[in-house]
Amino acid sequence: MRPFLTSSLPDTQGHVAHVTYQLAGFDRLNFVSDITSTVPQDGSYTIRAIYFEGDGVQATGLLTVQMREEQRAQGFLVNRLKSIQGMVSVREVQ
Repeated sequence: MRPFLTSSLPDTQGHVAHVTYQLAGFDRLNFVSDITSTVPQDGSYTIRAIYFEGDGVQATGLLTVQMREEQRAQGFLVNRLKSIQGMVSVREVQ
């Protein structure tokens, strides 16, 4: 039997999407922590994967978040990520 992904989000408001963002910013203390705390903790968004590397100057990584399609289209999370101190770029990966 093959495992399958089930959504913890109610499907009553649209289809669920897994969106991956490529992030880059200045490497600083708590940078990744600030990113994870920017994702709303109200159950409408779920962090599915996170990966970051830092070299003391720049931090780059990927963040995958589960959300509903209409939330993705609104761009709410992108705007919140861009407002993090030291964030240089936020780009959705196709």
